[in-house]
Amino acid sequence: MTNRIKNVAAITVGVLSLAAFSLPAFADDVMLGTGGYNRAMHDMKMMKMIDGNGDHMVTNAEYTSFYEDAFNKLDKNGDGSLDAKEWIGKKNDSEAMVGTGGYNRQLRKMAMMGKMDADGDHKVTKEEFLAFHQSAFNAMDKGSSGQITAQQWAGKVLGGN
Repeated sequence: MTNRIKNVAAITVGVLSLAAFSLPAFADDVMLGTGGYNRAMHDMKMMKMIDGNGDHMVTNAEYTSFYEDAFNKLDKNGDGSLDAKEWIGKKNDSEAMVGTGGYNRQLRKMAMMGKMDADGDHKVTKEEFLAFHQSAFNAMDKGSSGQITAQQWAGKVLGGN
């Protein structure tokens, strides 16, 4: 009986240790976006696209400008909001391409629209779109310096460690 108790205790300690070390990664995973979106976002090609001056840092201004342009490309009717038809877009619509191909595919999934539709009205306004992306920027900008380094970008803050 004593060996059985020791085995159960050892297993319990192992499981609790695993849970404790996994908790920070899990907490980051549930913060923003979907897993596919987070992986595509942290591709260094995306950082290069957003880094307007090519200095290997993304400032808040560069980031906001990129996402304002992205929203404007998606908002085909210019009404300041994206409905499901605009969100998904037409197949092979290169004018509405936002970021890399992988990022564009992940962004334009209905699951991502749902994450950005803060008021649940089945439309994403420019304010909702930019607020979501500002939250993502803030999550990556660990030191609140107003810029994201390549190391912070690649750190997968949105998608876990």
